[in-house]
Amino acid sequence: MNLFHHRPILLAALALPSFALALPPDVPDPHGIVIKPVPEKLVVLTFDDSVASHATVAAPLLKKLGFGGSFFICDFDSFKTRKDWYMTWDQIKSLDDDDFDVGNHTKGHGGASINDWVAMEVDFASNGVSKPTTLCWPLCNVHPRLYPELIKKGYTFGRGGHERAYRPAFDHPFDVPSFGIHDRVSYESFVNSARQATRGRIVVFTFHGVPEGEHPSVSLDPAEFARMMEYLKDNQYQVIGLRDLATYVDVKKAAKFLPYPSHLPWGGVTLDGDLLHVSVRKLPSDRKLTLPGMTTRISRAFFAEDPEKQALAVTRADNGIQTLVVPDSPFALAGEYPTAIVAELQGGPVATILEFGIPGAPPGAISGDEIRVKVPLAANPAQLAATYDTGSPRVAGQPASGAVTDFTRPQTYAITGPDGSARSYRVTITPTPGAVAVGNPDFERFDVLAEQGTKPIPCPMGVAWSFNKKGNQGEIGIKDLIASPSAPPPPNGSRHVVYIRGAGNSISQRIVFDPGTYVIRFDAVKRNGYEKTAAPLKVMIDGVPVFALQSSEISEKWASYRSPAFPVSSGPRELAFALGEGDGMDIIDNVVLEYVGPNP
Repeated sequence: MNLFHHRPILLAALALPSFALALPPDVPDPHGIVIKPVPEKLVVLTFDDSVASHATVAAPLLKKLGFGGSFFICDFDSFKTRKDWYMTWDQIKSLDDDDFDVGNHTKGHGGASINDWVAMEVDFASNGVSKPTTLCWPLCNVHPRLYPELIKKGYTFGRGGHERAYRPAFDHPFDVPSFGIHDRVSYESFVNSARQATRGRIVVFTFHGVPEGEHPSVSLDPAEFARMMEYLKDNQYQVIGLRDLATYVDVKKAAKFLPYPSHLPWGGVTLDGDLLHVSVRKLPSDRKLTLPGMTTRISRAFFAEDPEKQALAVTRADNGIQTLVVPDSPFALAGEYPTAIVAELQGGPVATILEFGIPGAPPGAISGDEIRVKVPLAANPAQLAATYDTGSPRVAGQPASGAVTDFTRPQTYAITGPDGSARSYRVTITPTPGAVAVGNPDFERFDVLAEQGTKPIPCPMGVAWSFNKKGNQGEIGIKDLIASPSAPPPPNGSRHVVYIRGAGNSISQRIVFDPGTYVIRFDAVKRNGYEKTAAPLKVMIDGVPVFALQSSEISEKWASYRSPAFPVSSGPRELAFALGEGDGMDIIDNVVLEYVGPNP
């Protein structure tokens, strides 16, 4: 059985030039995502950051050559004050009137919150610009948990990074890969990238200013830009905007069968009513796919391509978490192509606690119906706001997560599912010297829908990192290094990190300390291909530096750092990582707070 039979090759309309002919794709399309054969030499041009030269240099040349393109609008840094560097809204509206694709690049160059995108839509509407249907992720920092919300709002494609060609049957439409072009990229490299637009692959280029005023590291000389455009014209490339990809791609089908892997090492899932679509990019050696947070019972699971829908084995842990067991089968695709599994759900999520914790303390240990948590001696056991994760907002608990509770004696937490099922947990608190911990130390647990800026991003354990940004300058947030590899993978192999750019911008966390001596350990790296140097970084307790790194001490290779031991008095304190003067971007991960012992 050949699962990857090709569709018949169709000839383009006679009115189109010969380059529109489609050769057989070299990427399998078992789910029928490509709805029209992709022509040879198909290129997408995109332009980021609302730079003035988009209106004065890029767009006029594209119109002259008969090219399409996408212009992504945001209002960060000096957008409101330096109109010699950035477009006016009249210029942006002119691009829209000229039928260019004008897309969303967020309000403030953020992107982790749906509000960042909605706020920019408001600006579009108030300035008479058409509602955007495409988007560009700031810093190519893709947030897959926003996909469902963005789809509801009518978006079709989102551009990412990756430095490779777009394969519609493989790449999620909200993370379309692209090649970045600036003064450090040679003309020859541009040509070599363009030549990859063959056999079903589409080449997407990312430009910033031509030239760029405020961010020279991503600038491109106008003459070199014109030379690159002439190459595309002379060699009969078809040049379009990102929105025009809808001619070739079934976006709804792609979103269903190509869910972004998110935090799962083997792939990802997409929920569609009572169906869970599971996409497997890398099958684990034990062939088991654990679905964290999914406690709604799976009544049946099967390969999407299996006409007989033979059931796969499903196991269930004591806490309700389920695991799919993938058998050896012709439907389990080899290599990098996704294996699609459909899981039918029945009923609602079960009554369970998946994680339990006290802010600033180590995570609770769950064993059956018993939960034990160590807290520092300085914590008041009669006034502790324990938080927990049930895996679903439909599962309620009493006391509620975050409610202040008296733990001078063991407490019972009663959990109830939407079907009336119930389970009780007995929670015991043990005061322990120096039992402090940084919550969410590797940034893997966070609510990406929460607002960033000055508001905290809560994680399931209830501890919050506050993202503190001064005005509209710089950038700060959580970054997925697999989605946008602007640094090597962190030493511990985690996906998410925090990035900070801009003097005075910081992240912080409130922790109750016992009196004693402590050290801070963390990993840091400079964002590659950005500014020449990193920014100085300070670790502070209540605004007082306890450790500092100079720019020269942070390179484009991950390094682990350990502060000298520092004394802390008893009580609540703010731990912060803050940037000093400099234009570089620092990336931080794996923050660990260690209790050394009592003060001398």
